Amino acid sequence: MSGFFGADVEQLLAQSRSTKTAGERLGEIADALVALGSSVEWTGQDAESFRDQLEGGVAPAVRESAGMLESGSRDLALHAAQQDLASDPDGRIDTSRYAELIGGEGLWSDIINGTQDAWNNPFNPFSDPMDIDDLGGRYIDTAEGQDFDPADVDISEEAIAEQTMRQGALGDCWLLSALMSVSEVNPGFLAENISLREDGTWDVTLYDDGEPVTVNVRPDQLAADGARVDDGQNDGWADDELGYMSIYEQAAINHLGPDYESVIADTPGAGLELITGQSSADDSFLGGNPTLEEFRAALSEGRPITVMSDPIHPWRDDIAGAHVYQVQSVDSSTGELIMVNPWGYTGDGAEDMPHTIRVSIEDYRANFVMAGVGSKPEDFGKPR
Repeated sequence: MSGFFGADVEQLLAQSRSTKTAGERLGEIADALVALGSSVEWTGQDAESFRDQLEGGVAPAVRESAGMLESGSRDLALHAAQQDLASDPDGRIDTSRYAELIGGEGLWSDIINGTQDAWNNPFNPFSDPMDIDDLGGRYIDTAEGQDFDPADVDISEEAIAEQTMRQGALGDCWLLSALMSVSEVNPGFLAENISLREDGTWDVTLYDDGEPVTVNVRPDQLAADGARVDDGQNDGWADDELGYMSIYEQAAINHLGPDYESVIADTPGAGLELITGQSSADDSFLGGNPTLEEFRAALSEGRPITVMSDPIHPWRDDIAGAHVYQVQSVDSSTGELIMVNPWGYTGDGAEDMPHTIRVSIEDYRANFVMAGVGSKPEDFGKPR
C-alpha cells in the first residue's frame, strides 16, 4: 500500500457531534440521579449512606465519563479541522463549521497548535487530562526542591533581564515566548507585576481583556518539569533554577484553568495581551504578516514580537512546527530576523532545535504563518 491516506472530515464531524450529545446526556443523567435521590422520602442511616454514595461516588463517576466524552468530541473535531487544513492546497478552512464543537474563542490557536500533537503522538482523544504527575510531580517533592525557599527565587528586574528561558514539558510556547519578549524590552514591568507575599506565595498581575487580575501562586503548585531558568549546560533540568517564568507559567494556569490544557496552545498575540494588557492582534494566516521593514520599525520602538511557525511542517529542519518564537532583532547587514526558541539550549543532537535561528524574510514567509506585535513598552499595563 502506498500514498497518503487521510481521515474523512465529514465522518469525524458526525462522530464528534454524536459523542458530544452522549456526553451531555450523561451529565444530565448524573444531575437527575442526585435530584431523585434527594427527593425520595427516606430517612435514617441507610438513607444517608445511600445518598452519600450516590452524590460522592456514583454521580461524580458518571460526570467524569461525561467529561471524557465531551473532551473526546472536541478532539475529534480538532482532528477533522487539522485534516481539513492539511488537505487544502491554500491552507484555508471555514472555521465556522467547527466553532460549535471546538469553541469559537481561540479556535485558530486550538487547531494549529494541536496539529503538532496529531502528527507526533498516537491518536487518543479520550485520554485523561494532564495533571501535575505528568509534569514530574511537585517541584518541592523532588530531591532538588525539598529545601526550597520561595525567597530564593530571584524576581528582581536585573534577574528577569538576564535569565534564559527553558520551556519545560508544557506546550505553552505562546506564553513563554511572550515573557521572553517582554523581559527583553521592559523587565521592570514584569518585576513590578510579581511579588512575594509574607505567607510564602506570590501574587502575579495578569490582564483579562485589558483589566488587571491578581493571581496567587503557591510553591506547592509548581511542577518539577515546568518552565525553568536555563543554565546553558545542556543537561536538562538537573541544575536549572526556578525563576520568574516558573511563577508566571503557574499564574497563567491558575487564571485560565482549571487544568493544564488551558495553557496548551494559543496564538502569538494572546501571550502578549495576557502579560501586558495591551491588544496585540495576530495577523491572519497566509497574508498580513509584517514585512522586514515593519519588523525593523516595531523592534526599534521596543515592541515585543512573537511569531508562530507552520502548523503542519516548516520547510526548514531547524524550525519546530506549530511553535512560537521570539523575534529578538534584525541583522541589518544581512536582512535576517534573529529568533529565539523558548526551549532553551537543548543540546547538539540531530533531533534538537537550536536556541537561536536566523531567518531571511523569504524563509519567514515560507515557514511562519502568524505574528503577534505588542505595544510600546511605556504602554504596558495602561488602560486601553
